Amino acid sequence: MKNILKIKKNLQKMLSSKFHKNIDLNNLKIMNEGEYLNAAVFRYYDGELDLTIKDFSTTPWIIKNTLGRLFVLREGSALKKLSTNPSITKNVIFLSDYTLAFNFIEGKPLKKIKDKTIPKEFFVTLEKNIMAIHKKDIVHLDLRNLGNIIMGNDGLPYIIDFQSYLSIKYLPNKLKNILKGADITGVYKCWERKCSEPLDQKRKNYFEEFKKIRKIWIFKGYPLKRLKEKIKSLKK
Repeated sequence: MKNILKIKKNLQKMLSSKFHKNIDLNNLKIMNEGEYLNAAVFRYYDGELDLTIKDFSTTPWIIKNTLGRLFVLREGSALKKLSTNPSITKNVIFLSDYTLAFNFIEGKPLKKIKDKTIPKEFFVTLEKNIMAIHKKDIVHLDLRNLGNIIMGNDGLPYIIDFQSYLSIKYLPNKLKNILKGADITGVYKCWERKCSEPLDQKRKNYFEEFKKIRKIWIFKGYPLKRLKEKIKSLKK
């Protein structure tokens, strides 16, 4: 298990230094401890600041100084690049090489919302905003995970967890379109499960065609989870 109190004290120092104010440990709440290869995720809220904080500082040294640094840099850079997109959090801050903070999004992940209750407009907006992300040459690649799409308290869609994103700037157009399709059909999967209205025929046809590509899809699963499984297999 991770030393949560130690992490909280480290975060207290970082936040105090960054914002030049007293930081109360009681305002730091653990959201997800994360397994030993994953970041610990906290929320800090004091009425003025409301932040999500992802911290790799207590992962194994080799992970912290390779994947930890890489994921913090990658995700932070992607969020900054997409900061004008309505579905992306704002105020991204690198608290350390292993620690990333950004505005907390009030709302519920789609996996916690009852089936067939979300209005069509939510998914139309989500689709539009994802297409805007693609215009920045970024694909998310994990939108089939209903935990990565949030219905905000304002009713708008938000996208989180860009750890697995990919830059498609220099890829061939055919491959770009396939990767973009992975994101868009991720929206359609959520639409089918959670929307109060069914997919229209055009979107449904596209979704069905893309399923043929999914049979040979190489970007399956979460990279850290795969790595953990690999390490376990080597220990046997």
